[in-house]
Amino acid sequence: LRNLSREYYDLMDNRSAYVNKLQGELRIIFPQYVKIFSKITTNTALTLLETYTSPDSFLSASKDEIINSIRSTARFGINYAENKYNAIIQAANDAKTFGHSVSSNFKRIRLYIRFIRHYDEEISSILSDMHELVNANENTKFVKQIHLIESFKGAGFLSAVSLMCEIGDFSAFRSPKQLFAYFGLDPAVKQSGKFNGTKINMSKRGSRIARRVIHMMALISIGINRNGSANNPVLREYYLKKCQSKPKMVALGAVMHKVCNIVFAILRDEKEFEIITPEEHQMNYQKAKCDIAA
Repeated sequence: LRNLSREYYDLMDNRSAYVNKLQGELRIIFPQYVKIFSKITTNTALTLLETYTSPDSFLSASKDEIINSIRSTARFGINYAENKYNAIIQAANDAKTFGHSVSSNFKRIRLYIRFIRHYDEEISSILSDMHELVNANENTKFVKQIHLIESFKGAGFLSAVSLMCEIGDFSAFRSPKQLFAYFGLDPAVKQSGKFNGTKINMSKRGSRIARRVIHMMALISIGINRNGSANNPVLREYYLKKCQSKPKMVALGAVMHKVCNIVFAILRDEKEFEIITPEEHQMNYQKAKCDIAA
């Protein structure tokens, strides 16, 4: 699982490089096309570029042909297809004024799309293999720990698997601070001879994949749903309070520490995550102390 997890992130990094290259080419020859779709890598956006590629090709194609292509690759209806068609034609006309291209640009666009498609297939295959391995070992403690992390809203299957693969044997960690250091979330100060720096950053000495997962979990936790409610009201409130006195990235780093604390507590107590306020947490702590004393 660990090898599959690391291979997944390596493939994702390589894929991102080609996505950036594709966007770079489009900004030169077809600037407005990038803004038409939520992501340039959606199946509809890539299929249209594979078929037509240049603004002139879009303009010379029939309306029905393009709309049918959009409808065959998107899950939405005719109104969506017509709106996208109108936006594409407008972008193609604008490209005549603002774009600049030679034949090699179009060749590179098709090449980058082929690479992106290839990476998507490899990534999908790896995810399938990971699911098979997890399903085949449901009764092991390691897989049960994966499911415990999945109970945290903001940690999907991939995040839970990747995090546990980086942690390995959780019994090796006796405190959250040890987990911070292992992930490279512990503070580090630059020192040289008698010089001691005043700026403190994350050490980033540990697992880059674990930091990446914790960072994503923190971002999701402080986010809001479509209905305006917070994904995690407690962590979002904590983040907003930190933002009042700290830069946003520093506040996010503090949330990452909170998330790491939560992961440690979930695995230590072997209990699924539930959102509780700091006041409720303090009451539970005092109650536990009283029970021990009794």
